[in-house]
Amino acid sequence: MAKRLPEITIDGFAIDLTNTPLPQWLPPNVTIRKVDNYTTDLPKDEQSTYDVVRVANLATSIEDNNPGPVIKNILTMLSECQTSLYVGVPVLTLMANEEPGGYIQWDEVDTAHRSIVQSNPSVPISEMNSLLNHVHNHEHSLGPRGWIDSLPDILARYGLQVHAGQHRFRLPFAYAKIDNDTCFKDFEELSYRLGDHDDGRELRRQMTAAKEECEKGGHAITADLVVAVGRKEQ
Repeated sequence: MAKRLPEITIDGFAIDLTNTPLPQWLPPNVTIRKVDNYTTDLPKDEQSTYDVVRVANLATSIEDNNPGPVIKNILTMLSECQTSLYVGVPVLTLMANEEPGGYIQWDEVDTAHRSIVQSNPSVPISEMNSLLNHVHNHEHSLGPRGWIDSLPDILARYGLQVHAGQHRFRLPFAYAKIDNDTCFKDFEELSYRLGDHDDGRELRRQMTAAKEECEKGGHAITADLVVAVGRKEQ
């Protein structure tokens, strides 16, 4: 995007810059900054600045099943009309027909509705099903995530004009391996939150057995991508 539209400015934000690219490796119109999602003191140059703010994959960091504090910060960041940041296909489609300004696009993986993709049905998936059942029974330990399905309504409660409700995408099979790896990282986090007693150890055992099924059969655990788009009222 930075190379296709060199006239725009793209700022990336992360709570930890340890694994982000070095500044000298980035295009000249791209900057990555450190920011806390829950800060109450955004720098002045980040306020009323951005045409579009894209938020993604915050499910594990949202506290108390409430994304409201993050939305408040985003509202502070959104501009009225100047072009600073373009990201995300749904937003770009909207902006092709409207004046730019004040959009939020929020992308989350719907971890509450995972499924198994099989490339070789002759290889069993019993361990994978057992793993998903175990995860479902204990996932409250990662914090409730019911807000993901309610994102359009939540954006509307904070005064945003919601476009076309919620977009739901099933990622192409080419992304299944990446999606599977992400799911297993989520499961691993859950296992250590359960501790080193029977539940945590059993979940890690099931992960090992399920990975063997994945490798033998080319299977993968995937989840839909949920996208909500809202525009700041003028």
